[in-house]
Amino acid sequence: MKITKVETIRTPEHPNLLWVQLHTDEGIIGLGETTPRVMGAETIIHDILADILLGQDPLHIEKLWHDMYQSAHYHGYAGSEMRGISAIDLALWDILGKYTNQPLYRLLGGKCRESIRVYNTCVSHGAYNDWELSREKPGELAESLLKDGITAMKIWPYDQFSEKTRGHSISNADLQKGVSVFKQIREAVGDEIEIALEGHACWNVPSAIRIAQAVEPYRPMWLEDLIAVDSISSLKELKEATSTPLCVSERLFSRFQFMPVLEQRAATIIMPDICWVGGISEIKKIATLASAYQLPIAPHNCGGPVQTIAYSHVCTSTENVMIVETVRAFYRSYYEALVTEQPVIKEGHLYPLESPGLGTELSPSLLKRDDLIRKVSTQKSTTIGWTSGDPWEGEVGNHF
Repeated sequence: MKITKVETIRTPEHPNLLWVQLHTDEGIIGLGETTPRVMGAETIIHDILADILLGQDPLHIEKLWHDMYQSAHYHGYAGSEMRGISAIDLALWDILGKYTNQPLYRLLGGKCRESIRVYNTCVSHGAYNDWELSREKPGELAESLLKDGITAMKIWPYDQFSEKTRGHSISNADLQKGVSVFKQIREAVGDEIEIALEGHACWNVPSAIRIAQAVEPYRPMWLEDLIAVDSISSLKELKEATSTPLCVSERLFSRFQFMPVLEQRAATIIMPDICWVGGISEIKKIATLASAYQLPIAPHNCGGPVQTIAYSHVCTSTENVMIVETVRAFYRSYYEALVTEQPVIKEGHLYPLESPGLGTELSPSLLKRDDLIRKVSTQKSTTIGWTSGDPWEGEVGNHF
């Protein structure tokens, strides 16, 4: 079997979603996805990665992953390069599942559990105004989530205050405003729901420590990215200043960036994003590394239906997954129009699909639209070896 066409698809109304379809000479099509800032990934896929993939056997997933990574790594790999590799890796695994007529979780080692617990990231979309409720009526939001069987939520009440000082300090008044959100949730539902605090790397270390210690009495599930993940020593300083678990971080790309965090015990929970770290192949390696340090992973997921379905397979077949992120406002609204089979989320748990591969396809009605942004690569590959050749060969002017 050979890859004959690399196709990317975007829609005007979802500019942060990019799908990849890998076509083969046996008629099997593999589906992948990445998000956000997808135009960079789209360019990487067609200008660099397609040339590596075309004409290759898609079942050689590990080889192709390293071929793509080696090519991307030549000039620095984190960012659009890894988002592109991630989407392709999902599609390669989808092909393998379809070729073997097996759902992905079986190819990944079989089930460790029947389903994985989810938490809700409080984003708004369509009829769901979870973000507004998280600010204005957080107790009511918590009650709504519990009615859906969801027993954990993620909020970021402090981000708005970082604008005042560019994250260099926080006033007592603003500190208490954030605390009041936690207090309202606890008053409404007690400990029936867990609360994760997201920080989007808005704060410096002293401010993050003040925030962490202020919310401690309300027993957060974890603190996530209160500070940037650029300094391991800063992460350790924050971790040692609070009893709340520290979750690190979707901002790290590949096992190589997670290794220092693990080696120096700078986190309590590891949070990779399957569409940013390098796909299924890489997130399984990251989970294995974390397990060697007796740490759980809690994958990041603020993407589309393909990513969520991929997580259903990875999380049920990986022993040390604690919980996975989902967005109720997304899977209750726009997912349905995009794919043939939806992520199965019941009573606060995500279940894997049983059909071969990922178990879903892009919707036929979606593919018929004339406003899709589609790009196709079908050229004969000119890649030479696993380094994709020497980029300095020939006249320098040919390359710049």
